[in-house]
Amino acid sequence: MSSFVSRMQTMGRRPTLRLPNSLNGACSDGDWAVLSEDERRILFQGWGRAEEALRNSQEALRRSEAYLAESQKLGRTGSVVFNDTSIIYFSDETYRIYGFDPGEGLPSREAVAQRMHPDDREKVHEAGRRARRQRTDYQLEYRVVLPDGAIKYIENTSHPKFDASGELVEVVSTIVDATERRRAQEEQQKLRQLESDLAHVNRLSMIGELAASLAHEITQPIAAARNNARAALNFLSRQTPDLAEVSEALGCVVSDADRAGKIIDRIRDHIKNTPPRKDRVDLSEAVDEVIGLAQSVIVRNGVSIQRRLPGGLLAVRGDRVQLQQVVLNLILNAVEAMSAVDEGARELTLSVEQSGTSDVLVAVRDSGPGIDPERRERVFDAFYTTKPSGLGMGLSICQSIIVAHGGRLWAGANDPGGAVFQFILPGAERVS
Repeated sequence: MSSFVSRMQTMGRRPTLRLPNSLNGACSDGDWAVLSEDERRILFQGWGRAEEALRNSQEALRRSEAYLAESQKLGRTGSVVFNDTSIIYFSDETYRIYGFDPGEGLPSREAVAQRMHPDDREKVHEAGRRARRQRTDYQLEYRVVLPDGAIKYIENTSHPKFDASGELVEVVSTIVDATERRRAQEEQQKLRQLESDLAHVNRLSMIGELAASLAHEITQPIAAARNNARAALNFLSRQTPDLAEVSEALGCVVSDADRAGKIIDRIRDHIKNTPPRKDRVDLSEAVDEVIGLAQSVIVRNGVSIQRRLPGGLLAVRGDRVQLQQVVLNLILNAVEAMSAVDEGARELTLSVEQSGTSDVLVAVRDSGPGIDPERRERVFDAFYTTKPSGLGMGLSICQSIIVAHGGRLWAGANDPGGAVFQFILPGAERVS
């Protein structure tokens, strides 16, 4: 080929060869006149290889485009490129997301803007303007309203491209159809709200069961306060009032009133329906408060109680009322189970201890009839109950609460007899 080029240059003319047939039309006789047979054969072979390479490249490009379209469809992810005046590129998945017909060609920027939710258009435009001023990528969420009224939730990531003079050339964007994920999140939120409502109903039911006992717990400090106030009056009515005795009696009145107030506050906390909290909770102290709430029920059913509560702080992070609800539910279940036992001691043991490095373990042990091993795994199922009037929701709710706090609740056999319910929670240091 080098000899051919040299010869053409020596003849004072440049080769004006055109590709034959499908590559660039046929060559004229004059074009071929200066070529030898070998040179023509070499050119044809080169053109053939070039044509085959072009076909292979085109086929590879078509395959790549097909794979890209399929992957975007699977990932519900589209791509779009636009500038200040028009849409430059719309992927197949973008057409689907926005509800445009690919057969009608690229939509206008105005048509795309009209598909955005009216409440979100300005937010989208402002995000674009701010990104241009700051020359940064940007992300945002907005809604698209299809012609049939259906709403889609879009997650957009955009990259503005500028020329050397700082003028905007184009914006390359990736859009994700997050509608299904958003709906799943909304359904999950509804489920969490339902669980919270069920837990609240369960607390109200337990408070109802404890109503008589709680009334007794409240009347005790009130009666004591009344007696101490009467004593103070008697000390004052003396010819020479004993002010030291008066002061001591009035101090007792204040203490009794505070004790009644704390009981009322605990009841109010269990009655209120508030969103779950993530506070630092001393489980040992929280369990001790629950024992106080259930004390009258425990005594009335002839149950003796042992507390194994450490003096030091055993903190977890969570909702104090919900965790107390779990303990109260387990206590009431244990007392009810033991009330059916006519012989033997009725013993209830509550313990709180550190397990492992920082986890906190709570156990409620009773001396009741125990749990049938074949039914032990079912006791946490919703609507499963062995009580004639039970709904079977208490333990299921307890398990949901413990799981939501990152823990685990399980049941087992107590030694030498009865049942033990235990739950373990991560210590506050492990929870951010």
